[in-house]
Amino acid sequence: MVLSSTTGRAFLESRRRGVSGFSLIELLVVIVVIAIMAALLLPALSRTKEHARSTACRSNMKQLSLAFLMYAEDNEETFPWPGAVGRAINSPDAYTPDWLATPQEMSSTPIAVSSANVPGFGHNAECGSIYPYVTSQPKKGYDPNFKESTSVYRCPSTGKLGEALRVNYSANAWMEPGRDFSNGKVPPRGLMTTVVTDPSRKILLVNEEPEGMISPAFDPRFAPRIRQRTVVFHGERSNISFMDGHIEYVSRREYDQMRSNIGIDLYFNAGK
Repeated sequence: MVLSSTTGRAFLESRRRGVSGFSLIELLVVIVVIAIMAALLLPALSRTKEHARSTACRSNMKQLSLAFLMYAEDNEETFPWPGAVGRAINSPDAYTPDWLATPQEMSSTPIAVSSANVPGFGHNAECGSIYPYVTSQPKKGYDPNFKESTSVYRCPSTGKLGEALRVNYSANAWMEPGRDFSNGKVPPRGLMTTVVTDPSRKILLVNEEPEGMISPAFDPRFAPRIRQRTVVFHGERSNISFMDGHIEYVSRREYDQMRSNIGIDLYFNAGK
């Protein structure tokens, strides 16, 4: 059969009219399904990313913990000192063992991203006693305008503020000479690795929240001018290193127990 041009156009138009598209309701259903799937997948993706950041954080803490132990091995089995605001910069010879140097400006400068370029803001890893063991480079002199960070001192979950501080880990303040040790005090030379009671239970470093980190030493009973100092939680757990060099991934409940009246002696007092 031969189709004329008129009948051919009519045939094609009838074929086109016979092809059905998506209705508005069908499109809405598809959009809703995609939205539900995204809502289900995004939290899982977020957890995966946070787990990766936690793994990087744990690796950093491991390297820092080993640097503490290597320093002790080279210094008559004596740990580095946990440090305090101002002193390792104002009196570097007297406080050579401080693991970090924190400028006096940290006592008065707001802990905020906007303070990142303020001279003296942040913690100076390059002036600390373990820096050569971490980087294989010599310690550097203090420069208030020095703003470069060493990645191993940084937790990737602390964001821009953590980046501005340059160091996101704090040492156990009870390692300081003169602090409580068993029923006495840590001697003037510092805490010796050989006298620590159960080093696998005694805290060495915590991954601290940047908003409260005004010094390189973490005191579980100390409340700073901003808020009570606490640690970074990767989801529901936080990385904590111990004096034997191992790292644990502790829950919020475990962390609260460590800071309880009983827990402080067990986990922070190296002689108990």
